[in-house]
Amino acid sequence: MLSFVVIQVIMVLSIPVFTKLLSPSDFGIYEVYNNTVRFLAVIISLNLYAGFYRYYFEEQIDKRILMQFLLRIAFISFIIGVVLLYVFKSQLLRLANLPEELFIWIPIGIFSTIIFNFFTTYNNAQQFSTRAGIWQLVIQILRVAFAILFVLFVSKNYFGRIVGENIILFIISILLIAVYFRKYIGWKENLADKMQIIKYSAGFIPIGLSSYIVSYVDLVLINNLQGSNASGVYSYAYKFAIIYSWFSQAFVTANRPNLFNLLKENNEKEVISQMRSMYQLITVLACVFVFFAADAGKILSLKKEFDEALHLLPVLILAYVFSDIAEIYNFFLYYSKKVKLFYVSFVTTAIVNFVLNLILIPKYGYEIAAYTTLFSFMVLFTATYWVCKFYTNLTIPRWTVFADYMLIIVSAIGIGYIFGLFVTNIWILIALKLLVFSLVVVYVYYDKLKNILSLVKQWDCPPLHSLIIMIF
Repeated sequence: MLSFVVIQVIMVLSIPVFTKLLSPSDFGIYEVYNNTVRFLAVIISLNLYAGFYRYYFEEQIDKRILMQFLLRIAFISFIIGVVLLYVFKSQLLRLANLPEELFIWIPIGIFSTIIFNFFTTYNNAQQFSTRAGIWQLVIQILRVAFAILFVLFVSKNYFGRIVGENIILFIISILLIAVYFRKYIGWKENLADKMQIIKYSAGFIPIGLSSYIVSYVDLVLINNLQGSNASGVYSYAYKFAIIYSWFSQAFVTANRPNLFNLLKENNEKEVISQMRSMYQLITVLACVFVFFAADAGKILSLKKEFDEALHLLPVLILAYVFSDIAEIYNFFLYYSKKVKLFYVSFVTTAIVNFVLNLILIPKYGYEIAAYTTLFSFMVLFTATYWVCKFYTNLTIPRWTVFADYMLIIVSAIGIGYIFGLFVTNIWILIALKLLVFSLVVVYVYYDKLKNILSLVKQWDCPPLHSLIIMIF
């Protein structure tokens, strides 16, 4: 967990560097390229890491044979995917509105993404080993360092950043294969239910694509309809919402193995307790970003052009809160192997998001994309909840359990907005938000604090007892 926090700190510290070195237009092209690579990686890889994560916990399946089989299929799929990319080269570049010089780097980026996804999934299943954390930390440091060096000395725009990152990531991918996956390289295995595993993994492709459509189609459409400068400004604000999502998803992902075990034991009471704890963590984390992310963005941006869309951050963070809770409910479908049921919520959400962005962005500009994202994730949450409730045999916590925490976040957004209207000094604004945030933490963890205070009451200190009575 420590390495993850350090990685995010590095990401945040790199933001002012790249806002200084790159224009909003360069920023936009870079983000569109990155998201195009990730989108294509889901298709080309057949999303096989989903199958690995699910079947890793099957006691009758040999873990080594499972990884060997999935890596072999992923390699074959990658070769076929690269061939198809060259066949549809012009269509891809036109659709993403990317410069032709970046095309050669798309297959390289896809290859690295697939390897890193296998690496991350492998270590998630093993609950984040220390060795893996060190690897991820080193990767991030080198990624940022090479990007900065190439922008400074090779090409002072998006091209330098993309080339710098991809060169080092490709080298690291080869090292990961040599160090981590070498023992899994082979062509002979005795694995039953091969097609079942492939079918299960491939079943997540529409889900993965739908997720990317909801998260990133707005950026691609903005880039096409309003230009790379608008997409750069929007993506800068979006970056802080994504940082929030990384933290919140880390909590959810880290808790998956524990939830698997609790469900195996039919310990429904503890499952609900675990989910409530995740709600609490997500609430506090969301309030942190609602209160401070926009201010941090203004401090970190060394070019004021980037500040234009920061007022959209509360909307985007709220959107990802709905996404996080939907992901928690998705766990029940994931565990039940009801892959087809994912389609209902994810595909519906993707269609709604795409249609709304296509209609509204030309009319209202890039800012409307934040609100379509919020609405789409609300659709995702609603659909996921009802699908889980009616199509699994598991006890699903009622949505009202989550509603109380959502009310806290919405209130935090309102308070932050009101403060912003009357307080112009950014440091006074931060101090006021910090005070309110402290009250939020006390409220969310009130019961736990009461337990602690009940112990303090046993101490022989009458003045302290009087203070506790006044507060509680």
